[in-house]
This record gives sequence, structure tokens and C-alpha cells, in this order.
Amino acid sequence: MPRILLAEDDEIMRISIYDRLRKYGWQVDEAEDGRKALALYEKNQYDLVISDIRMPGLDGRTLLDTIRRQSLDTDVIIMTAYGSIEDAIDCLRRGATEYILKPFDLDDLVIRITRLFSHQAVRTRCEILEAACGERRHHHRLIGGSKAMQQVYQLIDQAAPTPSTILITGESGTGKELAARAIHDSSPRRDKPFVSINCAAIPDGLMESELFGHEKGAFTGADQRRKGKFELADNGTLLLDELGDLAAPLQAKLLRVLQESQFERVGGSRSIRVDVRILACTSKDLDREVEAGRFRRDLLYRLQVIPLRMPPLREHREDIEALCQAFLQEINTLHGRTVTISASAVACLKQYDFPGNARELRNIIERASVLCRGMEITPADLPAEIAGRSEPAAGDLNLGARLAAAEKECILTALRESGGNRTEAAKLLGISRKNLWEKMKNLSLE
Repeated sequence: MPRILLAEDDEIMRISIYDRLRKYGWQVDEAEDGRKALALYEKNQYDLVISDIRMPGLDGRTLLDTIRRQSLDTDVIIMTAYGSIEDAIDCLRRGATEYILKPFDLDDLVIRITRLFSHQAVRTRCEILEAACGERRHHHRLIGGSKAMQQVYQLIDQAAPTPSTILITGESGTGKELAARAIHDSSPRRDKPFVSINCAAIPDGLMESELFGHEKGAFTGADQRRKGKFELADNGTLLLDELGDLAAPLQAKLLRVLQESQFERVGGSRSIRVDVRILACTSKDLDREVEAGRFRRDLLYRLQVIPLRMPPLREHREDIEALCQAFLQEINTLHGRTVTISASAVACLKQYDFPGNARELRNIIERASVLCRGMEITPADLPAEIAGRSEPAAGDLNLGARLAAAEKECILTALRESGGNRTEAAKLLGISRKNLWEKMKNLSLE
């Protein structure tokens, strides 16, 4: 619900405006002078400030300047009965959104406020889209008619209409983010923001600011107030991807948000209340992480209200053909081709365990579609370990080829041992997660 701060020293005017705005369901706090208005502003989060320009203690211009130093997101409407063109220009230059001369029609004020809130909603959606536009999404829906996937669809249908927190678990590449998107799209919040953040991809020092935002001057380089993911997702859904990698201090802060639905920005003291549905994804065994002391048990209980396990591809091999067709349709559209896949190639794929799951399958199909000799993918176009060929050949003593084959087999074994968890696989291999990612990319395992 939008929150408005009304600063007006004329009691009759203040009450009239207050009563009219409350009729439209907006939350309104009132102050009879500038100092009380500033105290309320520094304590609470407001979407709009409506202020008289002449008030005892602190005038509207000073209040406007203070607000603008702290935030560019809060709109400000300045009212005055002593207006002039010079005053209006001065206030607009200082950052006021609107300038209204008294007396005015309250219906006109309501129209202006409604328009401002609509613009704020558009700005928020633009921020979300800007953050998401850099993400590469190969497919946008869950695919498969197997019994394992039907169980996933059934749970989504049951849980999506509720506000309950859902913990989505599964190996890397099983479609956890797609399941989260399906939950949001099937929920009453489908027309509200869907915001995601990868907890493993952001350094610990920046993660708090990404989640909760920061105030101007909170740290070096914080030259403006910035909203975090929780604020951007207000009234919508927030996906916490790879939550198992969240640092312990942030786990405590996240637990508080889940309990109280409020938080403070980095460097700030005012509490910000949000209405956000939380979805969390992880490829880690959080029960094991709890036993090892790396994850809070109370946070796990809060997140695991409804558990959803995404099955690995080896548990629903019957969906491989449908996945291949869906991937080929998308890749053909992207590349302007009409490549198909043979039944024998599909049969080979069904014999493979896919430690990288559907993500690995897609990459294999994309590579094969680009490099295939004709317009049909055959077993000869598939990697050697899938098509059943030995690599390198027995008489081939090329050291580079043999080392690459051995390295590939080690990585595949580590991924199988870790259940597809790349962090654990990197530990088993004695390399960094970044190094593992680079090797998987070079060996066409990514």
C-alpha cells in the first residue's frame, strides 16, 4: 500500500486532505510543521510527500532539499497560497515533482497522486526488466509428461495460489528457476514483479546491499540511495537462487525479514515494510549444511514450509525426446535452420546419465545442431561418451587429446559424486568453482 507524508500547518486544510486521501486506501501520516514532518520522514519510508511551502520551524523548501539529498525515488508535491512563477520554477529546480496553488480541487490532487503512483510502478518494473535483460534464458517453461514431472506440476498447482514459502531443491540444471517462475505465474501475484538474485554469484561484501539496498553515503561509492531486491519485489515474488551459499551473517538478517516482513537498508535506520513471497532454490543438501554448521536450522524451517524437489534427468529419461524437440525448435528459430534429430541419436541420449541434467542436454543439442554434417543430428554428431565411441582412439598417442579426455572424465565423475553440485565438485577436484566453470565450458560440459 502506498504511504504518504502530509505536512500542512493549516489544521482545516490538513484534515480535509487527510480524509480525502484515506478514502482511496492510501496510508497517510500527518505533521503540522516541517520539523515533525522531517522526523517522520527519517523514521519511515514514504512513496510521496505533500508539503506546504510556508510552515513554522522548517519550511517546505528546506524539507524538499533534505528529502532530495537522501532520495530521488520519493516524489514531492509542494502546495502554497502565495505562489508565483519564480517560486514554482525554484521548487521544480530543487526537485519537486508537482507544484500546486491553493485553493485547489481535492479531486485534482487525487488525480495527480494516482498518476505519480502509476509512474512509480512503471519505474520499478523498468528497474526489474533492466536487471533481467542481461540474463540469458534458453527456455521459459517446464517440459515433460513423465510421472516425475507430473508430480512437480501437481505440487506447483497446489502451492502456487498460497502465500507460503517454497524451498526448491535439486541438482544443477534440473529447472529450479523455471519451477519458481511457474509458481509465480500461477499465483495471485502473477501481474506483480518477479525478482531473482543468485546468492552464489555476488561477493559477500555486496550481498547485503543487493538484498536490502543502501542509503547515500553508506559506503565508498554509494552516491545515491538504492533499492534492494526486497523493495523491488514488493507485492510480488523474490527468488533466492543458490541460497545455500548465503553467508552466515546474512542468514540471520534474512530470517528476521521472513519473521517480521521488514528490514533496514545498509547505512539506514528506518524500517521498511514489504509484502514479498519468498521462493528459494538450492542444489545443496541443506540438512547436511545444518549438521556441518554452515546453515541455520531455524532459517531452514522458515524456508521449508513447502519443499519441492526437481528430479534429475536420469530419473525421467522418457522426457529426453520432448526436451530435444523443444530445444531444437528454439535453436532452429535462433539460427534460421531446420535441423531435426534421429531416433538413434535420441536412443543414445537416453542411455546417458546427464550429470548437468537438462542444461547439459540443451548445450549438447545446440552444439550438435551447429556442427552436424546434414540437417539431422545422428549419433555421430554426439559427444563420444554419449555415442559410445572411445576417445581418443587406441592408436592415438596425442598427449593433448588424452589429457583432455582424462580431465573430462574426472570432471564428470566429480559431478556425479556431488549430485551435480558444482561447488562440491570443485572441492573434490581441488580447484576453484570459477576454474571448474571455465574447464566445463572449454570441454562443452557447460
